[in-house]
Amino acid sequence: MKQFLKLPVSVIWRADVITASCPDMFREKARRARRLLGNILPNLGLSALLVYLGGCATPQPHLMATPTIYKDERLDFMTRLPPHLRATELPVFYATTRAPVKPGDSGHYSDNPGKQLRFGIAEVRLGEAGWTFDQLAASDWTSSVAEPRPGTVERIDELGPVPREQAMSDVERQMVERIDAYLAVLSNPVVVLYVPGYRVTFDEVAVMMGSFSAYLGHGAMVTFQWPTGQNFWNYLTDCPRAQKYVPDIERLIALLSGTHAQYINVIAYSCGSPLLAQALAQLRQRHPQEDPAQLARRYRIGNVIFAGSDVDLKTFARDFIPPIMDLAAQTVVYFSRKDAALGFSSLVAGASRLGQPNIEELSVQELERLATDPRFQAINVTDVRGAHEMTGMRGHGYWYANEWIATDVVVSLRFPIPPEKRCLVLAGKAKTVWRFPDDYPDCVAQRLLEAFPELRRTAPLPIMRSQH
Repeated sequence: MKQFLKLPVSVIWRADVITASCPDMFREKARRARRLLGNILPNLGLSALLVYLGGCATPQPHLMATPTIYKDERLDFMTRLPPHLRATELPVFYATTRAPVKPGDSGHYSDNPGKQLRFGIAEVRLGEAGWTFDQLAASDWTSSVAEPRPGTVERIDELGPVPREQAMSDVERQMVERIDAYLAVLSNPVVVLYVPGYRVTFDEVAVMMGSFSAYLGHGAMVTFQWPTGQNFWNYLTDCPRAQKYVPDIERLIALLSGTHAQYINVIAYSCGSPLLAQALAQLRQRHPQEDPAQLARRYRIGNVIFAGSDVDLKTFARDFIPPIMDLAAQTVVYFSRKDAALGFSSLVAGASRLGQPNIEELSVQELERLATDPRFQAINVTDVRGAHEMTGMRGHGYWYANEWIATDVVVSLRFPIPPEKRCLVLAGKAKTVWRFPDDYPDCVAQRLLEAFPELRRTAPLPIMRSQH
């Protein structure tokens, strides 16, 4: 792939964006994958293939990497938390189409598809059993991606199934009431909706996003948990099958706009990205006569973030970027040329993905729109130092595994400021393609202190003490 700095704006943007797929594209991708694997398997040892694809072991629930701003001695976020939030447990709201586990089985929801859309609240504990809040805060300074901190779903409070044929059900009203009650005690009254990729368990997603919520200052975290197995070959069936849940995601976003949240942010990862992109496009189609200002008042969507996105680039730029940008204040795409999962997906699909785009696939009109509209940000994380995965395929989990990248995601949501204010620098001639500078950790800490001087540390650094 050519270097961005050597290309004109219209060509640069052939390498910087993507989203969503239609049902026909999902089916064709599955057919191509079966043919490809049929050719690969006879010629490649099974063990080598499993290593390349990340193995099949189910990871235990764990916290995300600590954002670098939480490891800067000049900054103090924890002592600014009100007493009622200084706890190791917090709620993660959920909507799921997974089937409940069978009586006697471990966990809460299985990997199998359920027949209903269910709402509820997962109570997540961060850290080791018995840790105090101070021990959890101190662990931010000693944690590593090699040994991620554990977490667990202590219990769930299921509100019940949602009758899809009703415009508004009692279960949905309860969900709105519970979210509003939680937002009422926060100084950061925002909602974040997360749509994950495949090969994750219900508890794994809940714990990861519980830790993300803590770094965001305890905004209301909501996950849409669609069913997926734990083997690499589930990619061929689960991701195409998840297309049928797009109306449920659309319904959930509309419901969240009925809360008292100041604004709603949405994040999609891997093959959760086409689901979110299509749901947002369908949401836009509900109101063809409304302009972006009217849509902003109706839905209050802030950031729409796509990370490691397994979405067809051409489809994203042509069919989904226009409606998404009508809805969102900012659309942010993180991409990496070293994402092995999307390299495999591109091979299967026969077309590049949003999270690893090919520079030759977009029209001049599409390129110019994406290269000049300040509401759009494409962030190249290819060369960011540090880990780019915790488990799974090489280079694919950077948004939660890399301390620098996780920091930018947190800062963009917690302090909604443009990329240059977040210390990112332009990657070339395009006005909307960004990268991380070498002095990023120091720069972002300085910027936060300039904007929020009350974050300057005055208390001693936390010390990790034994619980015994």
